[in-house]
Amino acid sequence: MQQHFELNPAEARSNRFAILALLLMIIGSIGLDQVTKVHAQNTLMVWSHETDPALYRGMRYPITSIGDEQAGGQFISLNINYVRNEGAAWGMLANMNDKIRIPFFYAVTILACIILFFYFRTTPPWHTSARYGLALIFSGAIGNFIDRVRLGFVIDWIDVHWNLAGWRYYFPNFNIADAAISVGVFLLLVDMLVLDVIRRRRAAKAA
Repeated sequence: MQQHFELNPAEARSNRFAILALLLMIIGSIGLDQVTKVHAQNTLMVWSHETDPALYRGMRYPITSIGDEQAGGQFISLNINYVRNEGAAWGMLANMNDKIRIPFFYAVTILACIILFFYFRTTPPWHTSARYGLALIFSGAIGNFIDRVRLGFVIDWIDVHWNLAGWRYYFPNFNIADAAISVGVFLLLVDMLVLDVIRRRRAAKAA
């Protein structure tokens, strides 16, 4: 998507409003992520060690379910479950030494945000899905980064598990920031693999 583009005055004005909307979405996404994490910690954390954040107890609160989980049949279950994640997505690298793990995650997050910023600057305004995807990924990265700086770990609180056709699976706990990143990646893939192909075909026909 690294291309140069020029906008006429009307397009430039529309682009400014679009950027403002994206900024508001980023702020709202980060705010919702932090508020829900604080709420999860205040209501679901049962016990925490005074100095070691890895030692804690949380509780699971059921929200809704489809099917009969207790009977061991087919079901899908949604719960709120307080979990501290000291690693990356799905707990990866959580066992890494703190002297390496903490600066590593800081550096990766800062580098990722810089790349996202420059990628956004080179994305034309009419690539709407890509721009929303980048904004969501950025907001998710910042939301989890705030946790790492403030707490030293990331709070995950959404718990989904199921038993369907003999496939029983506990999906790794996640949060609003993780969801924003996942949706953002999906929008980027749609833009690159579907919408960009359509745009190229239309351009070829117009030529």
